[in-house]
Amino acid sequence: MNEKATPPSRLSLGLAIAAAAVSIVLLLLVIGLHSQVRDLRAMVLNDRANLALNTGAGAEAEAMLAEVAALAPDTPALWNRRALARMVAGQPSEAAEAARQFLQLNPADPSMSALLSAAQIRASEFDDAEQTLTSALQLNPLQRDLMQNLSELRRLQGRPAEAAMIIDQYLAANPTDGFFQYKRAMADVAGNLNDDRRKEITKAIKSGDATAGIYVVGAAIDFRDDNPAAARAKLGEASRRASTQDMRTMLEDVFFASYLQFAPAGAPAASPSPSPADGVRTDD
Repeated sequence: MNEKATPPSRLSLGLAIAAAAVSIVLLLLVIGLHSQVRDLRAMVLNDRANLALNTGAGAEAEAMLAEVAALAPDTPALWNRRALARMVAGQPSEAAEAARQFLQLNPADPSMSALLSAAQIRASEFDDAEQTLTSALQLNPLQRDLMQNLSELRRLQGRPAEAAMIIDQYLAANPTDGFFQYKRAMADVAGNLNDDRRKEITKAIKSGDATAGIYVVGAAIDFRDDNPAAARAKLGEASRRASTQDMRTMLEDVFFASYLQFAPAGAPAASPSPSPADGVRTDD
């Protein structure tokens, strides 16, 4: 009897093993399909977030990227986008946290260190910004965005002479950088503007060949001299010579905080874009 019962027992065991194998395969297929759907959803959200960032919709981009973070593993590219989105949305403290998350995954990145310091400056966390910039510049001496942020930090600390020295240090190695030439002139305006510098700027404007940045500096001098009509005229000329983004960046200068109501029609008002250090990449 036992010998006759053996074949059915073996058959039952084989069927059970086959059924288990089929179940495992089906489970793996379901898991794989769910993973593909999740990855596709994350990819679509990433694309939409990039479009939102390109149109300045930082809060909208951050909402989508938060969902991506729940769907996909942490990556430097994700935290890069989230840091930038939060800066565009006017959330500097949150942007700083995202930048720190990026740097944990990808240490010593000068571009993200620049964004982190910019966020800290905007959040008035000056001691933290000082530490970030000091550490980053040890690894990347004379890196453009880091030097820009350090000069801005010195100016916000009420130390325009030191800001000018930092800008001069950068210009010594990069003498044709027009933006730093503008920053150098603004450091003079914020500090002790001597007669030679004033004459130099006036001469450049009268020649008709001055850059938009020089016209903006001239407007700052006019505002300082309580001559808003002349300042408005110079800002109007600057807006005709510069891109909208360049004008926005220059008018975000802290010097203009109390003067923006004088900006001419067509000149963009300040916005919470990620300047300083607004060149952080958003690619994967």
